[in-house]
Amino acid sequence: MRRDIKLRIETILKDYPDMDNYIKKRKEEIMVPHREIDENVGGGKSSKISKPQETMMVTLDADRRLNMLEREKKAVEKCFFESNFETQMIIKELYFKKYRTYTLEGLNYNHVVSLSVRTIKRLKSEFLNNLANELEIYEP
Repeated sequence: MRRDIKLRIETILKDYPDMDNYIKKRKEEIMVPHREIDENVGGGKSSKISKPQETMMVTLDADRRLNMLEREKKAVEKCFFESNFETQMIIKELYFKKYRTYTLEGLNYNHVVSLSVRTIKRLKSEFLNNLANELEIYEP
């Protein structure tokens, strides 16, 4: 796996614990947009038909950033829950914790998982590859 793809996947994994907050914040940004104060007193009427609920739903569905966040969250959850217990422990320890306690080698030395360092690296690499495939991030 190329270094830039690996870094992108790892960034997504590190952001996963806060993904619900990012999605909620983005929805709030869309639903309550910043509006400039109109100081033009007595202007004409707008020709735009006002249907705020329909406009809001179309805006939420069409927002690329919101769709990307939701897609990333679903992909991480799918790969995580389809993986075995040891892989889940590795991913939790390395990416989901706010402050990492162990390094890759530390997982073995401190018996967090009862696997060799080489097996831990292989499981981590397989998980990253599965997530890249799920997100359709391919090497050229």
